[in-house]
Order: sequence, then C-alpha cells, then structure tokens
Amino acid sequence: MNIKNKILASYTVVFLAIILMVLLSFDFFESNSEEKRNQFFCGTVDFDEEYKEGKKLFKMLCASCHKLDKLVFGPSLKKVEIDSISLFKYLKSNQHRPSFPQLSQENVNEVLKYIESKKPK
Repeated sequence: MNIKNKILASYTVVFLAIILMVLLSFDFFESNSEEKRNQFFCGTVDFDEEYKEGKKLFKMLCASCHKLDKLVFGPSLKKVEIDSISLFKYLKSNQHRPSFPQLSQENVNEVLKYIESKKPK
C-alpha cells in the first residue's frame, strides 16, 4: 500500500469515528430502537407521550445523579417506593442536595409517573 492510500485510509477511519461519536451523542440509536419497539401493523404508537413532561424533568434535574437501573452518585431509582407527597417534601427540604424549590406537586407527580413507567412490571 502506498503512502497516499495509507493517508486516505487514516482520514476515512477518523471521519467515521467522528460520525459515530456525533450519532451516539444525539441518542440516534436509542431513539430508533424505541421507534421499532412502538411500531405495530396499524402504525406507530408513542407510549412515552403520556410521560413526556416527567421524562423531560427527570433528564433535566435528576439524571445527572440518578439512573433508573444502577447506582451513580445518588441511589438507583428502580426499587425506590415513595409516594408523591413525601417525595415533594423531600426534594424541597435541605435533606436532598440540591433541593428543588421550583418544583410543583404536579411536576413531582409527572416525574414519578415517568419513573414508574420504566420499572419492570
């Protein structure tokens, strides 16, 4: 292989690696798998539409410390059993760091509905 082909091959590998990193950063593959899971003979059904607000709040406020299925900084939420009123008080208190005084009871309800929808049945 001559030097021009080696350089061309190197640039191609670097270009493909960059494209792959960009696609992974936009959850490209994850969203496709959800679409395939929600497809039926009569069309596509968006099951997550009901939990859209809770998902948005969870990703914005909770996901940096909590995951649904594993320990990160905060505990996994997979086995957490708590009612919305207790969670609302806890998130606004000084016990939870950071506290979230901007959350309403409705916001907490939406987040809990989203978490419950992701737990295995």
